[in-house]
Amino acid sequence: MTADRSAGILRLFGRVRDYDWGSPTAIYDLLGEDPSGRPAAELWLGTHPGAPSETESSAGGRRQPAEDAVGRLPFLLKVLAAERALSLQVHPDRAQARAGFDSEERAGVPPQAPWRRYLDRNHKPELIVALTPFRALAGIRDPRHTLRVVRALGHPPLTAAFEPLRADPAAGAATVLRTLLTMPAHQGRGLVAGTVGAATVIAARAAAGAAATGTAAAGTAATGATTAVTADVATDVAAAADLVVQLAAAHPGDVGVAAALLLNDVLLQPGEALFQPARLLHAYVHGVGIEIMATSDNVLRGGLTSKHVDVDELLRVLDPTPTRAPVLTPRTVGGTAGIIVRAWDVPVDDFALTEAICGWTAPAGSASHDSTSGGNVFRGGTLGASVSRGSAPGRNVSGGGVPSGSAPGRNTRGGNVRDANAPGGAVTIRRPAILLVTDGAVTVEGAGIPSMGLRRGQAAVVPPASALAPNRAPTAGGVSTAGGVSAVGEAMTADRALTLNLWGRGRVFIASPGSRTPPPP
Repeated sequence: MTADRSAGILRLFGRVRDYDWGSPTAIYDLLGEDPSGRPAAELWLGTHPGAPSETESSAGGRRQPAEDAVGRLPFLLKVLAAERALSLQVHPDRAQARAGFDSEERAGVPPQAPWRRYLDRNHKPELIVALTPFRALAGIRDPRHTLRVVRALGHPPLTAAFEPLRADPAAGAATVLRTLLTMPAHQGRGLVAGTVGAATVIAARAAAGAAATGTAAAGTAATGATTAVTADVATDVAAAADLVVQLAAAHPGDVGVAAALLLNDVLLQPGEALFQPARLLHAYVHGVGIEIMATSDNVLRGGLTSKHVDVDELLRVLDPTPTRAPVLTPRTVGGTAGIIVRAWDVPVDDFALTEAICGWTAPAGSASHDSTSGGNVFRGGTLGASVSRGSAPGRNVSGGGVPSGSAPGRNTRGGNVRDANAPGGAVTIRRPAILLVTDGAVTVEGAGIPSMGLRRGQAAVVPPASALAPNRAPTAGGVSTAGGVSAVGEAMTADRALTLNLWGRGRVFIASPGSRTPPPP
């Protein structure tokens, strides 16, 4: 460990991941940087070994691994910007992850092997909060409704493939998935081509009708803000057709295009969230959001990807029970005239996500702080809604950003942006915590913490209180211990609450461990 752990708050510098499904503009816009010409799919903030963040030393100028300052975090915070759909996927629960990892270790499967399925012994629950309208697929839809939608698309081979839903509504989705995902390649391409042809006609008809009546675009009108299954089947058929066309354009010939019709199709509005528990089949389609997850790389894929697909293992892990999409609205947990604090309640102990909005004023006609609009609720800009493709793999970025309304540029260290009349207030966090400003500019203060200014796109980390203990020495792996408790354990216990004062006009997402210590992987 380094002495820099004694600093109360440190600037945090994340890494951009350039997966091919990413946006070319959204994350660069957040960071106040010129696009590189490559997709920027995710900005990682945390200690995940795949792209670990760095902190600025308390002396300034020099950077160090974030793990030296906070230990190994049990969560990873991301900005996710999807221009096209991610894979159909499911994550194992803890017991499945442990058993799978141990089995592959005994079998000697190399960690870097493309067919390696379990890279660690942890589960991977996820929460994504929409910053722009965000389309996602999550959970097996009511099979009766799916059958009505599939029949209405009018392609007999597709209808036949979905018939197991009629015979076994509770678990027929697994049979449909196996039929589709193990279909001979030429047969699968033919099925997808016929489905796309039928969907294109329906989508064009829906778009023409929407244009003629002045209603919303087919995809938006079809999915609604938080409703995964609407009462109007015709509207849902238009949504399904739009989905098929969109997925086929990004993944031509992939039978996952047809399999996606099994899932609830959801369009989150800014501020709404989607929780992905273990064993739930899901895929993100399009949009920009803040994602937080348990630190793990365990993903089992079934389609819409060029990566390794393991149908048998996916179906073994999958829970095929029909369910509603787990959409969450934020719960107000505190606030005053100058600040509102809200959170999304999740049933896991690995992480907690809170948002503080400084300069908050109630939307017109609203009598409650529980607004889920998540839009321009302070006097400042919002994250650009341009969602297309994004940076060099694992490129370390400054997390610069610019205040809303100013010209894009590159920032280094955040200055003190507080003025005497700035609105704001207090928020209680659990250490260690990551703060990310997604709009405007704020100043962060607290007991024993020097004032730090953060602007849009900039992040900071508050180390655990136990990091200040003087009697710890690094182990051979660089993780300190004290009384037999590793820094990993310290980070996970969130050993002390801390009250921060936030001033300015802006939105700050705060990621921290959950309220209880999760069991070790």
